[in-house]
Amino acid sequence: MVGKGIIACVTIAMFAAPASAFVTPSSGVTKLVSSSSAVYLSVEHNQDGSESSSRRDLINKAALFGIGTFVVVPGQALASGGATAGGVYLLSAKQRYNERVLKGMKVFLALSNSLEAGSLDETKAFFVTEDAGGWFDSSKAGYLLSNAFRRSSSTPPDSLPSVKKWKAFQAQVESLEKSIKKKDAKGALVAYNKAVEMLDAYLDAVELPPTLELK
Repeated sequence: MVGKGIIACVTIAMFAAPASAFVTPSSGVTKLVSSSSAVYLSVEHNQDGSESSSRRDLINKAALFGIGTFVVVPGQALASGGATAGGVYLLSAKQRYNERVLKGMKVFLALSNSLEAGSLDETKAFFVTEDAGGWFDSSKAGYLLSNAFRRSSSTPPDSLPSVKKWKAFQAQVESLEKSIKKKDAKGALVAYNKAVEMLDAYLDAVELPPTLELK
């Protein structure tokens, strides 16, 4: 049996199958919370404090869906938004947003040569496109990733250090965009260089490689 407050990580080898199912039996004993690399099983307890499902039962249920790796989590931990839930949320956020942020920031850092040469066309394209790698997509992913670094779901986003660093970077990028619209090449380069300085602080806050490694 998995006791209260204990997290057990179990890995089983089986054929590949999508880990996106939710099991909600009539008794409400087990929930599967899916991510792309793991499934988190929330174990509920009966009124007398006993567990409503054994670890073996959970493994058998997971096996039906071809799940390779899963974590057994007390149900109240997910419901309360505690440290365990925060860890699950952060893991999910990294899987969703890391690559989008990295792609956008690599494109952003590659703009230095054209801006130093006085060309604004490449930077204008960075702001105009809605594809992955442009500012529209990477800015959304950047904020959502910064907002995932929290210990409690009740913490206001603006009080998070990672969100503050994102907004400082965002402000400089918006200054760059204004300079581009004014066709102010000198002002654009100044705003760009300030944004690069702010970017390193953000990347560190969200556990991503520094700008030197992204260039």
